[in-house]
Order: sequence, then C-alpha cells, then structure tokens
Amino acid sequence: MPVKPVISAFVPIGCAVVMAVAPAPASAQQCRLCGDGPPGLGGILPGRPLRIDIETDLEFARYAVLSDAGGSAELDPVTGQRRTYGGLGDMGGLAVTARVTLRGQPNRAVRVDLPATIELRAAGGDRIELTNLSSTLPGQPRLDADGRLEFRIGGRIDVDGTDAGNFRGRLRISAEYE
Repeated sequence: MPVKPVISAFVPIGCAVVMAVAPAPASAQQCRLCGDGPPGLGGILPGRPLRIDIETDLEFARYAVLSDAGGSAELDPVTGQRRTYGGLGDMGGLAVTARVTLRGQPNRAVRVDLPATIELRAAGGDRIELTNLSSTLPGQPRLDADGRLEFRIGGRIDVDGTDAGNFRGRLRISAEYE
C-alpha cells in the first residue's frame, strides 16, 4: 500500500495574561517548515506538491485575571471577534486569527488535521491550554481552480486564577491530498 505524504507547518501562538496591567511584546515569526514538499513518491503525488503557508500568527492579545476562579477567552475564526468569560478581563491589544493558505494541485480534495489541544507556556513556568480549535475550513476541503485554499483558525484559552505571563506555543497543522 503506497504511503501518502503528509506536510506539516507550525502556527506561532501568543497570549499575555497578567495579574496587573503590562504590555505584551508583538510576535512575528515565519514558518521555517513551510517550503515545497518532497518530489513524488511512487507516482502518488500530483504534479504540484502541497504546501502550507502561514500568513498570520494566532494572537489572543492581553487579558487580566480578575478573580481566583480564572476564566477563558475565545477568538472566533469567522468574525475575528473575541469574548471573555468568568474572571478574565480584556485588556485590549490586537487579537488576530491565524490565516493559513494551502497551495497545490488545482481542484484536489485535501485533508487538514488540527490538534485537539495545545499547551502554551510562559517563561516563569505557568501553562495554559488552547482548546476548542475551530476553523473556517469547509466540511470537505478542496483547493480551488488556482490550487489555493485559505482558512482561518481560532479557539479558546482557559486560565486559572494564578496564571500569569507571556504565553507562547505552536499549533501544528498537517495536510495531505485525499
């Protein structure tokens, strides 16, 4: 049985959570794993290898923990709107959904895999989770006539009452032709 090649890329994720007001540094990285895929393996790759381009990072912006119970924040991939729940206060800043573009063989169906959860870490050792990942991918993703498929990713962070720091992580995206 031939093996289907799978490509992967990582989306940098950022979120600042503070116990008091403090600015968060801006994040700007380029994906170093997003080059063209390998040449064909036994004829199973089409004429154009599948490629993942990370157009924008996923950035939740800044929040303040207002109670010992903590809270959560969501970033909607469709509208870009963010919402806070519980004891988490929005301190402003620019929240940005991740924007990803797949490029490859025109009109080909693709499968895109996103992880269920991602752990974000701060320099001081605190950890929070990014859960409920959601995207604007259609039910049966397919590259368009130009060989492109663009989608956005959002999700939810859960913070307990003691978490603080500038949290960072990486979201792995895997894609393959169907």
